[in-house]
Amino acid sequence: MDVLLTGANSFLGRHVTAHILARGVKVIGTYRSCDERLGLLKSLSGDLDLVRISLEQEGEFAALPKRIDAVVHVAGSSMAPNVSPEDMLASNVTGTRNLLCYARSAGAARIVHASTLSVHGRIAGPVVDENTPVIDSDIYGASKYLGERLFAAASDQLPCVAIRLPGILGLGAHRAWIPTLIERMRRNDDIVIYNPGNPFNNAAHVDDLSDFVFQLLTRHWEGFHALPVGAAGTITVGEAVNRLLMATGSQSRVIVNPAQQPGFTISSALAIADFGYRPMEIAALLDRYVSEA
Repeated sequence: MDVLLTGANSFLGRHVTAHILARGVKVIGTYRSCDERLGLLKSLSGDLDLVRISLEQEGEFAALPKRIDAVVHVAGSSMAPNVSPEDMLASNVTGTRNLLCYARSAGAARIVHASTLSVHGRIAGPVVDENTPVIDSDIYGASKYLGERLFAAASDQLPCVAIRLPGILGLGAHRAWIPTLIERMRRNDDIVIYNPGNPFNNAAHVDDLSDFVFQLLTRHWEGFHALPVGAAGTITVGEAVNRLLMATGSQSRVIVNPAQQPGFTISSALAIADFGYRPMEIAALLDRYVSEA
């Protein structure tokens, strides 16, 4: 199987690339910029070709193979100090549109798209699943949702699963709540939390997600599916923070502030039952991440 994987030098992209290479998949990996992460990619064993392109530039797709079997779309732009709304729209909408045109012309049979829980915007219900509505998304969530809708519109000919991702944990994780929390704990900074009694499973390990992508590449499915995923089981927010404090040996003080918005958990039931997702339990996930971090 020949798979085009965009954003191959991103945190998630690098782990997915290594996982599917080890299972005999040929990967054509795209990347935007040269940095130290590119060296990690080049050190992977397996049938890997790397191509530097910007997905926003339609003409650069000529550097890619004429035929591929599937696409794993990880590339995208998210909220960051140096990322503008225009950058997110160009990457997450224009780049996705160009990729879709290429995938159809190259004869791809399916697309696996790394989307985000942020598409839902303001989440009012206690559980997020595939039926949770989209309400008041910010520019990042809205741009990723528009990318999903492009894939959905073409799914009668090119099936797509959009994985609506939570915070991703694993070696090299950054920016999500748990990695940020651990950095504060290492410095013994104060920790501010909300809803300490609320159940929590808003995380997924990068290895579980990498295996899920492989399952999606090798199983039969049709149409368009947007699947939220998270860890198995739940613990409370307070239990999660205390578990991390004990594991890190931190002396951070925990401050509980009034809740700004209701909390929620993630239901991965459809992803597990029909698409082969196998998440680890949230407590085990946190323990493993602390040992990796």
